[in-house]
Amino acid sequence: MKPATLDNVAKYNSRLLAICNHCAHTVELNLRQLIDRHGRSYPVPRIKKRLRCTRCQSDSCAVQVALPLEKSL
Repeated sequence: MKPATLDNVAKYNSRLLAICNHCAHTVELNLRQLIDRHGRSYPVPRIKKRLRCTRCQSDSCAVQVALPLEKSL
């Protein structure tokens, strides 16, 4: 099975979360900026190699594809 790409994330209106494996700090990544920088075919698993936690400076981070936020009724 091929890894998810930024295009897959955008197509399903999903979100990308970066989670620090050391302190659990979690942020939503800017999908538009990632696509502009790396292209739509960039594999999601490769993103974690480029991350560093802004809270504790650890370079041990995970990337998780998350469902879109539900809109209020």
